[in-house]
Amino acid sequence: MADEIQLTATDRRIIDELARDGRLSNKELADRVGLPRSTCHGRVRALEAAGVIRGYHAEIDPVAAGASVQALILVGVHDSVRDHLPLVTERVRRIPGVQRVFLIGGEQDLVLHVACESVPALRDFIRTHLGSDPDLGRTQTQLIFEQHPGSAVLPG
Repeated sequence: MADEIQLTATDRRIIDELARDGRLSNKELADRVGLPRSTCHGRVRALEAAGVIRGYHAEIDPVAAGASVQALILVGVHDSVRDHLPLVTERVRRIPGVQRVFLIGGEQDLVLHVACESVPALRDFIRTHLGSDPDLGRTQTQLIFEQHPGSAVLPG
């Protein structure tokens, strides 16, 4: 985080609106949160500089993009590479088809959100990319039947 920032109720409204629609113009955002445009612009820049807003992205529908099978794959990492978990995580994140990687506590170490074009392609993904990796251990795969978009989770 570049700077520490104390979030106000207005900051939280800005974050909420941008989480719903990151393409809002500054004018529309300012209108929705009840701020003058220049003040709103300044607050957004401060939230970006502080690392609260990490970026903006397009949300792609995997099915429309040809990846109709999605799964969450829990992955264990061998004890011998625990000290290098950030490197392993970054390597796994770059595998084609990996949508997101979560470092978790518990019996497993990682959760991968993966999108593939078919069940056989998912099986091949697991065998080729996870099963052959000497740093990775046991995997457990859960198919995703539906995904519902979320928004920013903020306390208060």
